[in-house]
Amino acid sequence: MPVLCRALFTVVAVSLAAALSGCASHPVLPPPPLPAVRELAVQVDPETGVHSLELSVLTYNVAGLPFPARSGTGKAMERIARAWPGEFPGGPPDVLLLQEAFVPSATRLAGRLGYHNVVRGPKRLDKPEPRPERATREFRRQRRLTKGERLFVVAGSGLVAATDLAVVRTFSQPFGRQSCAGYDCLANKGVMLIEITIPGMPEPLFVLNTHLNSRRASGVADERSFYAYRRQVVEIRELLDREWAGRGPLVWAGDLNARGNLDRFSFQEERLPGELAHRYCADNPRHCAVRMSWDDDEPWLDTQDLQGFLDGEWVWIKPVAIAARFDQPVDGRMLSDHDALEVRWRLSWRPRTEFSPPAEEGAVPPG
Repeated sequence: MPVLCRALFTVVAVSLAAALSGCASHPVLPPPPLPAVRELAVQVDPETGVHSLELSVLTYNVAGLPFPARSGTGKAMERIARAWPGEFPGGPPDVLLLQEAFVPSATRLAGRLGYHNVVRGPKRLDKPEPRPERATREFRRQRRLTKGERLFVVAGSGLVAATDLAVVRTFSQPFGRQSCAGYDCLANKGVMLIEITIPGMPEPLFVLNTHLNSRRASGVADERSFYAYRRQVVEIRELLDREWAGRGPLVWAGDLNARGNLDRFSFQEERLPGELAHRYCADNPRHCAVRMSWDDDEPWLDTQDLQGFLDGEWVWIKPVAIAARFDQPVDGRMLSDHDALEVRWRLSWRPRTEFSPPAEEGAVPPG
């Protein structure tokens, strides 16, 4: 009976949040480009001629849940907004990624913080891409109404990306309906990818935001939630292979829901491209400032929130600082059940003349 009550409460609560955010169906149109409100300074090394710039990415699960899943969410978002300037005395993050921004006060948070270009991830009525591989018959047969797996989607993904840099393209995709387990199926969880152009940099920057299937909070056995988790990671990789394909440096981030679970962590690390910021900073303390508490030699297993990176064809990327934000109580209480994770990245490249493609055979040189 408690399980049934929990499921029903979840349905009612998230349904109310969905109703507040609107339920009308609209044609899916490609979003227009979002112009830059500000630019980043490019530095030039006088000895090597290497150009570089730095920018920061913050990922934060704000626990923007409806009542009764969480009470006082609106006030919590207000506390985040009030604490924001003091948390970033050197200036706000250049890119903000939110998860669990379900209720209006959470979805509006990025705009309230002053960001001009705000993009939402998959919405409630967005449809996933058709998948060639169905889940196993056993997995489909064991779907339970009382776990929310046989109900319709009642909330969006809760994903938001925000920046004042120029966003030229966005990609948003819910996970397949056979790629979720337990109460997570009530939300249209998925992945979003934004493409950012920066004047002077020869390639765009790609930033991915996601929130993967929870483990115990999903209300189902670990084996079942892990099966859905694996399918979601594969879908992320397929999106990257299709829409990113190495066309620029990549930062992927979000709530990976792999804390303390070596199976989950190993699976996502093997299949998501590049390297973890946590691991790089632990291995290269002279090149990456660590401004957070690490209690053991594997700090990446102590958190749900991670950021990874991979070079582009012409631009290479490395973390130069990693920090926990909102990791202390404000007014006597934590703002969320997650800390925020901020990584400062350095993007570097050589002048265009050094990587210009060779002239075609037989072409007459100019002049």
